[in-house]
Amino acid sequence: MKNISGKVVVITGAANGIGKALTQEFLDKGAVVWALDLDGPALVEIEKKARKVAEPLQTLTVDVSDIDQMTATLKKIVQKTPTLHYWINNAGISGLGGFMDHSLAVFEKTIRVNLNGVVIGTRLAAEHMEKQGQGTIVNVASVAGHISAPYLAAYSASKHGVVGFTRALREELKLKDSPIKLVMVSPGFVDTKMIERGTQLGFPNWLSILLSTPEKVAKEMMKGIEKEREEIFPTWNGKALLQMNRVFPKLTASSSRILLAKSLKDFLLLRKTPP
Repeated sequence: MKNISGKVVVITGAANGIGKALTQEFLDKGAVVWALDLDGPALVEIEKKARKVAEPLQTLTVDVSDIDQMTATLKKIVQKTPTLHYWINNAGISGLGGFMDHSLAVFEKTIRVNLNGVVIGTRLAAEHMEKQGQGTIVNVASVAGHISAPYLAAYSASKHGVVGFTRALREELKLKDSPIKLVMVSPGFVDTKMIERGTQLGFPNWLSILLSTPEKVAKEMMKGIEKEREEIFPTWNGKALLQMNRVFPKLTASSSRILLAKSLKDFLLLRKTPP
């Protein structure tokens, strides 16, 4: 099991949701954390909280989909902490909504942040870690990267990309006998801003009891990272969906209608309605 204390960790999308909880989890373990996010004011808030407990936290505002900004950010980081032990590509946006209801610009932005941002972060981290001879890169995908659902076209496309990219690159690194470890994390339904947005689009409030919390997800991610697992599925609802999809793929696909039901009664009516 890995000892996290004293290790240097870079986390993108660190100001909210899973990233925020993961930042605190690493700090609690004694790590030196670089928290990256486009939301500057939110970074200031987590920095204030970290100062109260005298933890080593550095924050930087950056757009993960901009290669120039990310390159400059990496230079700032290694000037202070030359050795990077963990790089976690967590930043993402939802892109929720009907495919024909949004402009292509919205779709492309989701791909840029969720997929290109992961690729850019992985490339920069890998180049640095290859030189130092060690390091772990963690790419946060989603169960939506394994199973598709309506009104998630952009998000699902981006997360399917993260899944395929991470798995392919992991095998490539193994063939090269690289010192870099590549980990993929696929959460299910988590109580974050994305779910809030989903509720506005029709995600049923009565399913809130199924949601995991960012804090629980962060703890499960930490356990998986410490145990050096290649793939981590940190939510029980995500594991259940994936298992259901393996055994009953058609049923899983048709049950995605549950995302459109605002009540249990609505869901039962939708089940009786021909597709």
